[in-house]
Amino acid sequence: MRWPMIALGAVSASTCLCCNADPPSVAGIVTVALDGEELIIDTGDGGKRPVIGTDDTVSGLCTLGAGYLGMWVQHHTAKFETLDLMDEPGHPHMTAEIAGITYQGGCSITTEVQRNDPYEADVSAGPCELFRPFDGAILRLESASFHLKGCWDD
Repeated sequence: MRWPMIALGAVSASTCLCCNADPPSVAGIVTVALDGEELIIDTGDGGKRPVIGTDDTVSGLCTLGAGYLGMWVQHHTAKFETLDLMDEPGHPHMTAEIAGITYQGGCSITTEVQRNDPYEADVSAGPCELFRPFDGAILRLESASFHLKGCWDD
C-alpha cells in the first residue's frame, strides 16, 4: 500500500510548475485616495523592504510568466487591507479592499521583467480609478510601485 503513495509524491514533485527554490518577495508602496483620505500600504522603509509570504503586519505574493502578472499585497492591521493587481494579456485589472469594502477597475499596468531573471520584475500603475461594484463609488489609485522577486511561474 505504501508504494503507490510514494510514487504519487515523486510524480507530484517532478511535475512542479513553480520550481523557484525561494518564496516570492514583494517590496513596494501603493497609495489610494478615498473621500479625501490618503491610504497607503507600504512593505516597509518607504517601499524598499521586501516581504516574503506572510508577516506579522504585511504579506505579499506574486506570479509571473507567459505574459501574465499577478501580485497581491496585504496589510493585516490597516484600513487599506489589500491590493490585488493582475495583468493578463489585454485585460489589466486590480482589486482593492478598504475596511472590508471591495473596489475594482481596469488600470494600465507597466511591467518590466528583469533580463537576467524571468521571475523578477518592476511593476507600476496609476493614477486610475477603481469602482465599488454595488453603487459605483470611486477609489482613486494614486500610484503603485513594486519590485517583485522570485515570483512563481503561472
